[in-house]
Order: sequence, then C-alpha cells, then structure tokens
Amino acid sequence: MKKFLITGMLMILCACATTSQIPEWQETSFRDIENYKTSFLTGKEGIAEAHFNRARGALATSNDLDLLAKAYLTKYALHASVLEEFDESEFLRIDRLQSVAANLSYYNFLKGNFAAVDESLLPDQYSKIIKSAREKNVAEARKEITAIDDPVSRLVACGVWIKHLSGDETILQTAINTAAENGWQKPLWAYLSQLEKYYLERGEIAKAAGIKERLELLKK
Repeated sequence: MKKFLITGMLMILCACATTSQIPEWQETSFRDIENYKTSFLTGKEGIAEAHFNRARGALATSNDLDLLAKAYLTKYALHASVLEEFDESEFLRIDRLQSVAANLSYYNFLKGNFAAVDESLLPDQYSKIIKSAREKNVAEARKEITAIDDPVSRLVACGVWIKHLSGDETILQTAINTAAENGWQKPLWAYLSQLEKYYLERGEIAKAAGIKERLELLKK
C-alpha cells in the first residue's frame, strides 16, 4: 500500500530533480500523506485528517485526477487496515471523470469485490492474495500475508481478509504483532477487539476474557 501513491509521487519528484525548485504541491502532498498515515495509525485522528486535507488540497492544484484518486485510495486502505468502513463517494466521483484501471482494481480489492480485481494491476504485495481470496484458502493467505515486507501493506491485507472473508486467529495475531512492533495504537486495539470477538464466537470464554483484560490495561 505504501508504494501505491508514493511511487507516483517519487517519479514526479525525480523528474523535477534537475530543476531549480520542486513545485510546492509535490513536497506538500508527499509529506502530508506520510504524516497522515503515521497520525492515523497512532490514533491521532484529528491531526491525521488535517494532514490528509492539506495533501488533498495540494494534489488538487495539480489537476492530476489519477494522483488524487490514489490519495483517496490510500485513505480507504488505512481504514480497511483497522477494520473500519469508508465512504468511497469521492473516489467514485473521480472514477466517473477519469477511470484508471489500476485504481479501480485496488478499490475493488479494498471493497472485497475480488472477482472484479485484475491482479496484474494491483500493487505487487497484494497480487498473490487474490487467488487465495477467491478460493477462500486461509492456509495460503496466512503465508502470503506474513510474507509482505511493508507493515502497512501487511495490515491492509489482514484487514481486507478479516472484513470480507473470515476471522482467522493466525491472521489476527499477525495484525496484532505488526501493530505492536510499530507502536500503532489504532490497529492494535482494533485487532485485539476482533480477537476477543473471535474467541467469544467459538465459546473460548477464558481466552476472550484474557484479551478483554489486556485491552482494558492498554487503554488506561
């Protein structure tokens, strides 16, 4: 997920490297998207939204609807990574004006519309997951998700699987460990809560109680 918007931005920045000054919109949007991701994952939602709005405003001045769509998809991916719903209306407005196949494939991936995804157009880190998702092959998904190097992308993959397919203890633990290793409060609490629910649904009351107590301690 990290590469989805940043790759496009880096190409623009590199292309301008020989000029005397990089346009302000490029610096602002690049910086604020990164700050948005960090603030969102650490639970600073008000600050995160301010960063996103600045990035969105900067991208809007470029008249580049492809990059603007990617910014919204980055936002949606972060919501998916913490098991939240998202309002996709802005992306759909952009897509009606200028549809980009890669953007639409990524959107369908985030929405769980796996049959509509062209895996060849997805960011590389997600392309192998589609087959497992279509076949609902949890064992393969565990391996593929664990193999994703970028921690944000790993969380996105966990979120998409848990939201649209099924609960799985190993995938939930992968998400919990990823969040904890990076100090990301928002996904940590989200996946611990989901793990508590997972245990309750299976009648594992003692395990659920342990997770509930852990959450209470962490939230103090």
